[in-house]
Amino acid sequence: MKYPQGYILLNEQTKLPPLPTVQAWFGGRTAIYVRGVSKQSKVLNERIELLEKLHRYTMKKSDYQMQCVVFCGTAVSELFLIAQTHDLIKVYWVDSADQAKKIKQLSSYINCAMQLDHHIIDVRETYSTLTNYIYSKTGQTLTGDADIERFFSGRDWGTTTEAEIHIRQIAKNETRAGILRRFDLEESEEAQL
Repeated sequence: MKYPQGYILLNEQTKLPPLPTVQAWFGGRTAIYVRGVSKQSKVLNERIELLEKLHRYTMKKSDYQMQCVVFCGTAVSELFLIAQTHDLIKVYWVDSADQAKKIKQLSSYINCAMQLDHHIIDVRETYSTLTNYIYSKTGQTLTGDADIERFFSGRDWGTTTEAEIHIRQIAKNETRAGILRRFDLEESEEAQL
């Protein structure tokens, strides 16, 4: 499939019409790929999985199940938007093979950020075990560690580290998340004609 590629994430329960109808919404010549319906593409399925992982991480929804429609072009079809407005989750873009490699690399950093979160949970559990033991032996609570308690309390209320915030923003920027029409690419396509 040529570039740019739009990846439309939809609710898992979305009832899509037959592939020829979806194809017609985007114009008869636009390349369309619907996972599980179109002839299987390992490359596109891997990208879809990467973008779903990216979406789950950036939107903080770890168990979110989705389906995906991939198309080649610079804008999501208005007919598609009208028909699927309530089921649309997000649109992501891959502009080139080079950008696809960058998204794959970004995925490894998302894994690092997810590991950081698990390590923080482990540290918290270890710290809690120590403080409980100290309390059982001395009867004293640890009041001198206000900073670490504040950090753990903040995590309970959704506070994230600055690194996690930046990774989420980079992920959104790298994929042009949520943009329905790529005016920046339309101008360069017109110049090529």
